[in-house]
Amino acid sequence: MAMGAEEAVTCPQCGASAYNRYGKAPNGRQRYICLVCGRQFVNKDRHTAGDQHPSCPACGGRMHVYMRSARTIRYRCALYPKCKTFVKRNTEEKTTPP
Repeated sequence: MAMGAEEAVTCPQCGASAYNRYGKAPNGRQRYICLVCGRQFVNKDRHTAGDQHPSCPACGGRMHVYMRSARTIRYRCALYPKCKTFVKRNTEEKTTPP
């Protein structure tokens, strides 16, 4: 099964578009192997819509997902333990009564 037409996949090492599908990665994403240089890779074309992570209110740095639950996502500053700031966001949409 070579050269998939369903998505634009190119080798990150040599840029070739000649590849075979090579199973699945542990996270479930499709893995590929380059037919030119032999490198194994996964396509990195997700998260194209923009970054939804907040900025740290204390230091202005980037924040990472620290904990997820059914109702909230907790972000921690990327400079932890130097900056111990966290932000909690609700994932449920609030509906306003008519």
